Amino acid sequence: MILLWLSMAAIAAGAQDVSLDGEWKFRLPDDSVTAKMPETLKAERTVVVPHTYNLMDGLEDYAGAAVYKRVLPVTDDMRGKTVRVHFTAVHHDAVVFVNGQKVGEHLGKGYTPFSFDVTRYIDFGRDNVLEVHCSNAYTKHALPYERSFDWSNDGGIYRSVKMHVSGRHTIRYVHVTPQVNLADSTGIADFDVRLYDGKANRVTVNLSVLNRQTGEKVYEATQTLTKKKGENSFKTKVDMGKVMLWHFDTPNLYDFSLTVMDGKQVSDEKTDHFGFRSFGIENRQFCLNGENVRLPGIENMPGSNPRYGMAETLSFMDSTVRVMKNINCCITRFHWVQDEKMLTLMDEMGILAQEELPWWQKPYKELTPELRQVARETIEEMIEAHYNHPCLFAWGLSNEVGGNHEEIRRLAEVARSMDSTRMLDVLCNKTYANLEKDPSFVLDIPTWNEYTGTWHGKKREELPERFNLLDKALGDRPLFITEGGLCEPTFPGGDARRVDDLIYHVGWWQRTPFVCGFIYFCLQDYRTQMGEEGLGKWRIRRHGVTKVDLTPKSSYNVLRQMSSPIDITKVGPARGTKKQNSLAGQYEVDCLDRGASIVLSVKKSVPTYILRGYELRYTDGDGREQKILLPDMIPGESYPMVIENMNDRFAFEIFRPNGFSVIAY
Repeated sequence: MILLWLSMAAIAAGAQDVSLDGEWKFRLPDDSVTAKMPETLKAERTVVVPHTYNLMDGLEDYAGAAVYKRVLPVTDDMRGKTVRVHFTAVHHDAVVFVNGQKVGEHLGKGYTPFSFDVTRYIDFGRDNVLEVHCSNAYTKHALPYERSFDWSNDGGIYRSVKMHVSGRHTIRYVHVTPQVNLADSTGIADFDVRLYDGKANRVTVNLSVLNRQTGEKVYEATQTLTKKKGENSFKTKVDMGKVMLWHFDTPNLYDFSLTVMDGKQVSDEKTDHFGFRSFGIENRQFCLNGENVRLPGIENMPGSNPRYGMAETLSFMDSTVRVMKNINCCITRFHWVQDEKMLTLMDEMGILAQEELPWWQKPYKELTPELRQVARETIEEMIEAHYNHPCLFAWGLSNEVGGNHEEIRRLAEVARSMDSTRMLDVLCNKTYANLEKDPSFVLDIPTWNEYTGTWHGKKREELPERFNLLDKALGDRPLFITEGGLCEPTFPGGDARRVDDLIYHVGWWQRTPFVCGFIYFCLQDYRTQMGEEGLGKWRIRRHGVTKVDLTPKSSYNVLRQMSSPIDITKVGPARGTKKQNSLAGQYEVDCLDRGASIVLSVKKSVPTYILRGYELRYTDGDGREQKILLPDMIPGESYPMVIENMNDRFAFEIFRPNGFSVIAY
């Protein structure tokens, strides 16, 4: 109720968001790239933003400029207010105009959000035209570099756009740094408030915090905050008392609303969420909320479905995260900066995630001064935009780049200056050869994109010896398998070979004690500009355990079972007598006795984590749905139980506390 009241008050007083999604005019410019194109392809037409032009007929492989245009929905009550236009992402260059005047540009950074103050360009006596000139041309001036990246090159305004209207004090960000005392589950939340106008050194704010799970108001107060001249932000601290921790099985969240006042009027408002959790490394394993864990995962490649491309809808993102949870994914990574909506879904459903600077393979070793600035700005924009997401456990600074030790040290300084709470790493594929000289050893956790027997060597049987060498090089550090899988048709054999390859590699990852987790690559066959098969928007790499539309393959079910924290090691009649000399293990049973004896064994490999609040569900012999709350279950232990009045098929399913299926029998 408090959040609703504050939101309504803010709108009434002049702080509001106006969506700019929907119909825009779109055209291609007349330039050297489009000179030989038919005029029908270049002609102005109406499109719906979020939009990528690489799904349009005839433009599937187009890499060049485009122009988007629409009228801003400016109203008289916006006079005297601050108006900003906020883009969630435009790939990869964007130059923005209002009424023909350039208001700003965002170059070489196609995955991070940006905004411009357009107040002084608005004319209340006319239609105010917003125009965006963008480009996805392959270039040496952007990251990813030229064509050295293995995902879609979808151009356009492919994420949401909005117009933000506020008073004199406009909020740039509100960062929340939760601190939890694991000994007594108490928490403190540090709020860091930054305005676009840095001149104000004193502001009054209203702050409200709610526990989303219980609906309880945890905190509400009006405060006057001050900062010293030269400081960027205002700070305040909230004692939260006992808190509910965020975990991939119980993703507990807290919602906040912060309004900045200008006299007695609301000048601006920010609402968001955060979560309490601790994550790090201990005893060659990950440590989540004080518990040593080893985590299985899978990587999603957004933009893969040719129906949406990079302009994915919220409903499709939701389906994607649910498919990942269903495969027992606890941890993932992204090759590039993601949509805020995708991260929010992972906050809410419970998947730990890493976002990365899209520096993939090239340039080798060093960045040019221009690209170093692009990298710095991308890191800054990524962290500023996504700081509050509890799902994010690390920032990645490069992927499969050799010899860039000094470069990543410099970039790490940038990242740590903005966020000292998360881990930093780089992703490397030659770790097995470089050992302690590998770039991945420089930062918080050594990583390995492990493709022994495919991309790296013809014999997968070399893997055990590579692990032996890595064990000696690592010392007391763990190893994080950040990629591994099978790409067909480069390595032929179809999904049957993928299943065999998966069982071999994941099996070794699971039984290698210093492997703290793995991320299988990847969830779906994915659209990529360097795909081996298909044409236009169907150009893909057949690398997934699902098809592009998330339809599971056989390998999906194999990985789901291997990633399950539970093995079902026995199912049989509860009170039957085994027949003598029965090769089939038959029992003498009373057909009226529906008792079933089962044994659940909790894995102590990858995965390893305590199971709390899990539930067994089944339909009983009378057709009624039954639920059994399971006890806390410890890795390496087995739990026998008897289920009375079981159905004829002895069918049952086990669920996580947040409702996702783990394993079915």
